[in-house]
Amino acid sequence: MRYLFILNITLFLSWQSFAQKKNVLFIAVDDLKPLIGAYGDPFAKTPNIDRLAESGFLFHYAYTQQAVCAPSRASMLTGLRPDKTKVWDLKTQIRDKNPNVTTLPQLFKRSGYQTHGIGKIFDPRSVDRGHDKRSWTIPYVAPDKLPGPEPGPALGYYQLEENLAKIKFYADVAASKGLKGRQKNIFIRKNFKPSTEMADVPDNAYVDGRIADAALQKLDEFSQDDKPFMLMVGFKRPHLPFVAPTKYWELYDRKKMPLVKFQRHSKGGPALAYHNSPELRSYTDIPEAFNQYDELNIEKQRELIHGYYAAVSYIDAQIGKLLDKLREKGLEKNTIIVLWGDHGFHLGDHGLWCKHTNFEQATRMPLIFAGPGIEPGNTDIPVETLDIFP
Repeated sequence: MRYLFILNITLFLSWQSFAQKKNVLFIAVDDLKPLIGAYGDPFAKTPNIDRLAESGFLFHYAYTQQAVCAPSRASMLTGLRPDKTKVWDLKTQIRDKNPNVTTLPQLFKRSGYQTHGIGKIFDPRSVDRGHDKRSWTIPYVAPDKLPGPEPGPALGYYQLEENLAKIKFYADVAASKGLKGRQKNIFIRKNFKPSTEMADVPDNAYVDGRIADAALQKLDEFSQDDKPFMLMVGFKRPHLPFVAPTKYWELYDRKKMPLVKFQRHSKGGPALAYHNSPELRSYTDIPEAFNQYDELNIEKQRELIHGYYAAVSYIDAQIGKLLDKLREKGLEKNTIIVLWGDHGFHLGDHGLWCKHTNFEQATRMPLIFAGPGIEPGNTDIPVETLDIFP
């Protein structure tokens, strides 16, 4: 699989084009499955990803090495399988196991590029506080430190006035119990952490809008410099909770949400292949939505699927801003663009929600290359996260 991909990539990304020091805009989207118009989803409103796919090369069957954030990202950014990185969980640090490994941005840094990461590139639990400091020529800034309108999103996510009031209430209760810092945060989240939110706020009231704003500023700066750049931008939605400005929710009719047909375990399927969706169950509005048969009620399913689509459209709009900025600054003719989702996402199929399985819905992800020297097209040939580095 890997070698077949490398042979195909040489058709549109020659050594000559690399030697000319093309810029790179790498866009990573957390938990993005191929619910995208360009991938044949008739329900999705994703005009910006669609136009990127139209001008670039789309891989219909791209797969992650492991459907967990940290292992997937560690594999992509090192070009190594999880069995080599030893990152299989959400706590192992890449360089504790491979201290001298060369990361993808580090390789470009050594080749004379300016390298900068914004948002979620590595999983922050698998690297140092500098987001693998040695990978970047421009220091990394954590998403919660990026500027934007006040107040910033509470708990990193929420902006709806009634939610802010509830969070403040539990914060006060936590303070009265003498809880501080991390313990205070855990107390609040245990008592109030909704799985969705729709608020009539600007894009940059939420963290992904702030990530986009920071990336636009960097593109402005890079456009005034002759030095080539690798800018890696990592958006955090459509990861739970599904939060997005109202206008993106209003793109969809909740009554028409496409529910999956098969919502139970396959007959004879091994128990090891499944889980009870613990990530989703950690949200405080979810446990009561399961019935006596441990099935999520239809109303909540529609709400969650609606939220997922709204979050995808929200991110699509942020991607559109980046594409427009490249054109505005005259960078598009010399910039390779890569769009990558770190893994897929279950939306009720097999009774599963979120990821962390080896089923198709969790392992399949979008992958698009576009830019100078890349002929528009698509393929059904399977590729994997591991193919991106080479």
